[in-house]
Amino acid sequence: MKAFRLLLLAAFAAVLSTARADERSMQPILTKGEIIVNYVENELDKEIVRIEYDLLSTTKTTTRILAKGWNYTILAFGDDYFEDIDVIVYRKSNGAWVEVGRDADSEALALVNISPNTQGEYKIEIKAYKFKPGYNIGHYGLIIAHE
Repeated sequence: MKAFRLLLLAAFAAVLSTARADERSMQPILTKGEIIVNYVENELDKEIVRIEYDLLSTTKTTTRILAKGWNYTILAFGDDYFEDIDVIVYRKSNGAWVEVGRDADSEALALVNISPNTQGEYKIEIKAYKFKPGYNIGHYGLIIAHE
């Protein structure tokens, strides 16, 4: 998966090397999302089951039912205002959230692979760990895919 990260980060740098005309534009995150969608569908041969875009300044959470027998890839990525974005995945167990996966690399792309033992509710937490100097908010994307 490290090669996957490096490939995507290089593609991001090439596509997004020009300055934004409007700092509020969604275009940079949509461009990154398109690169990731193409890679996930064509190279990893996975089906995307959810895509989400939003603003992120600290932490966002979302939930989803994940099924036993599927291998899920969960990707969170930030626009060019992020230096580091993290994702943590929790499974609901006896009314409490138990961590089952995390990506804490120091990149603006986070990836977690999950193979649930049982079907259940999972919480995905996207964290803005570090912004580039001068920024404290940016757009993020979340993609959930399975085989």
